[in-house]
Amino acid sequence: MKNNALFLIQSPYCNLDKIWNELVQMAQPDDHIVIMGDATLSIPAAVLGRSPHLYCLTNEQTLLADEAREYINPIDYAAFADLVLQFARCITLK
Repeated sequence: MKNNALFLIQSPYCNLDKIWNELVQMAQPDDHIVIMGDATLSIPAAVLGRSPHLYCLTNEQTLLADEAREYINPIDYAAFADLVLQFARCITLK
């Protein structure tokens, strides 16, 4: 996974449209994406259907819309730390 990127999506809700557009333009299908905070509240179908590697923290899983839950893999903090260590490139979109 050293050639792939890890995207951390941590944008405030008012900025999400811009962030999701940037992500769709930047991310490759084999990149991994962790959706955090307000970003869990509104995930467009273009993002859900594009990447098989979508994650959110387990304590934020209740914020996900029902239709998004089947696409998102919940991870705890230890798994999040392990995931981050697998990548040479980490991109944060705020």
